[in-house]
Amino acid sequence: MARKRREPSGRRPKRRREPPSDTLPDPRAMEGIMQQMLGRLQGHEQADTPLDSAQALMYQAFEERDPRRRVQLAREALAISPDCADAYVELGDVAPARREALHLYQQGVAAGERALGPEALEQYAGHFWGVLETRPYMRARQRLADALWTAGRRDEAVQHLQDMLRLNPNDNQGMRYTLASYLLFLDRDDDLAKLLPQYDDVLATWSYTRALLAFRQQGDTLESRKLLKQARKANKHVPAYLLGEKFPPDGQPAYYSVGEESEALEYIRGFLSAWKSTPGAIAWLRQHTQAKKRKPAPAAKGPLDLIKKWLTKHLSQAPAVWQADRRQMPHWVGKGGQPVRPWIILVIDRNHDLVLAHTIAEERPSAKHVWDTLVQAMQHPLVGTSHRPTELQVKPDEDWESLRPHLEEIGIRLTMAEQLPEMEVVFDGLCEHVCGKRRPGLLDVPGVTPALVSSFYDAAASFFQQAPWKKVGYESALRVECDKFQSGPWYAVLMGQSGLATGVALYEDLRALQRALAGNQADEENARQAVATSVTFGEEWETPVADVDAAKKYGWKVARPDAYPEIFHKERGMSLRPPLAWELELTEGCLRAIPDFVARHPQDDPTREEITVPVASGSLKLALSWIEE
Repeated sequence: MARKRREPSGRRPKRRREPPSDTLPDPRAMEGIMQQMLGRLQGHEQADTPLDSAQALMYQAFEERDPRRRVQLAREALAISPDCADAYVELGDVAPARREALHLYQQGVAAGERALGPEALEQYAGHFWGVLETRPYMRARQRLADALWTAGRRDEAVQHLQDMLRLNPNDNQGMRYTLASYLLFLDRDDDLAKLLPQYDDVLATWSYTRALLAFRQQGDTLESRKLLKQARKANKHVPAYLLGEKFPPDGQPAYYSVGEESEALEYIRGFLSAWKSTPGAIAWLRQHTQAKKRKPAPAAKGPLDLIKKWLTKHLSQAPAVWQADRRQMPHWVGKGGQPVRPWIILVIDRNHDLVLAHTIAEERPSAKHVWDTLVQAMQHPLVGTSHRPTELQVKPDEDWESLRPHLEEIGIRLTMAEQLPEMEVVFDGLCEHVCGKRRPGLLDVPGVTPALVSSFYDAAASFFQQAPWKKVGYESALRVECDKFQSGPWYAVLMGQSGLATGVALYEDLRALQRALAGNQADEENARQAVATSVTFGEEWETPVADVDAAKKYGWKVARPDAYPEIFHKERGMSLRPPLAWELELTEGCLRAIPDFVARHPQDDPTREEITVPVASGSLKLALSWIEE
């Protein structure tokens, strides 16, 4: 049942632009036509100020298909007038570095403010977009908000969007959708609750956001379920992406259609992380979108006197030793859209390693169910003729003790044994045949002890609760040094902004990481080249069963039911394995050190800090610093 999750590198979403289409003209170029028409109506067809001339060049640039020519025209426009906001935006869109792009967008906003002047900013407030001269300024401010968010300057980005909606409440740019996703990411639910009623919007974005906010504020109520039902009517494709049944493609559709899958992809791009970060939201969605009525399991009969008399009278007894056991399978399977981990009751002939009967159940079988399967093995064995054995070997269990007098009544001796090696072989072979090989757990690695994993789980739970990925932007990576281990340094990328995965990845090759951040090659190719140890958080059924069972057995700490930590090491290519003991300890140290470092040092702070943190073996000294762009 476990699905392979993508491991995002931390690469930011590509900047949105309005390139010329093969079928539709650039909407910004159409503004130039409108400007000319207005000029004719007002009696002046030619540009009469340097800014008018610069803007005319930008309208020409918007019609160009050659990116180099567009950049050239933008530079020419700035040479004519430094107040041409669109020119700064064009240059920012193609800037090679995030910091340079941010600076250009800031210059664009300042240019737009100069071009309009303070009086126009107030005069046009409330119907801003309706005045053509305001649009370059609004475009620059939109890009600036995007860049600030990408850089991790979250509150500044939100403030820009809120003020843009104040200037232009009609929201021709669709800024309310971006603002809603930002507010959810920052857990600013009160601000979102004020925003939502301002727009009578029936699109999927607004519908699913209303439902999610209701769940965050109320939980599973009639109101939240009603809103979820309305959202599913607005777009039926969204839940599959939220639940991980489908993964969004690498590229984003240029346009989307209401109610179609393209609209679902548009919603996922901005809101997946909010759903994933909301405790219980994904489970709630799954419950109300995938839940199907299941037929109740047949009632167990148990050791009835009538059955015991029939067995004694009609079945002969052979000198045979059987084994029986009930246990949960080491795999998750999908049933009715829900992940379940079935139980199986097995009865085998020890002497011949033959399966005589088996029963699979979703819930833990009772003693009555176990008895019924044993009777089935005697009456209708899968192999051989009907008979009663002389001995039944089982593991110590209260239910078996409750069945002892009934077994003795039909002449079967019950023997308790701590180990049933023949049963182990049959059970493992059956599970592998049905579900594939068991995923190895952390304790399967030589040198990894329960104490070592317990300390790692504690660090992972603390890391998840602090959510350091909310404090950093895209394209950000930390250099990690540790003298105790000689194979470093490592390069840590925090995951969580997109919602595809949450956690941290420790890359071993900076150049491979930089290629991934640049986004110049496919995600699959980036993954093949990368060597990294990663921790991701997910639901119980996404985690190796061996680790889930061990966590319950030893009481390892888990932050939330949907935040089980899974740690794995990826070699070059696509092969995965559990971490070695030293890799587990290094990762634990990073989980403890990174949240505090991120809280103290913004991404533009080049300070290198040495931090000593507790780990299972005692303490670990790390040196952390931001990698300059």
